[in-house]
Amino acid sequence: MTIDDDIAIVRQAIAGHPSAQGELARRAYPRVLACCMARVRQPADAEELAQETLLRAITGLSSLADPERWMSWMRGIAVHVCLDWLRRHSNSQAELVSEFADEVHLGTRPPDQIVADQEEQQLVLTELQSLPDELREVLLLHYYNSMTYEQIAEWLDVARATVSERLSRARQTLRLRLSRPGSVMS
Repeated sequence: MTIDDDIAIVRQAIAGHPSAQGELARRAYPRVLACCMARVRQPADAEELAQETLLRAITGLSSLADPERWMSWMRGIAVHVCLDWLRRHSNSQAELVSEFADEVHLGTRPPDQIVADQEEQQLVLTELQSLPDELREVLLLHYYNSMTYEQIAEWLDVARATVSERLSRARQTLRLRLSRPGSVMS
């Protein structure tokens, strides 16, 4: 699937073709979910917000001025949906559900190979949660959604070099935090 394929589907969806709208939602869901997860950090809430984002996007397709920018447009909707939710739930967004721990990948190894026990898993999750949104999001998109640098750059509407730099900073930050003296990972 190419960008041209996506644009053709977007144009069909704007024209009101239900199958194109469904395909557009199917293709966008993993990216929207990662965007929501990076902000709210709770899988159940992120899934609900991702679905709300897709509903708003599909029903609002007529407002999309440039079909070639549909991914950044969709991401903008997701960010706004999450910000609205965070304003309403500011006290509950501090926890990350433990089941997500099994899905977070730091490098090429799964978490159970990186961390030996529950205390270490919690430390990794805490440090991942404490990353700035832009760093946490690229980690989730790359490792959780298996997106390439090019796909992430297109989704975030940034240069590929920016994605590379953010991933590098995120990895380095996690590595430093997890290896500091007194850490159970050191």
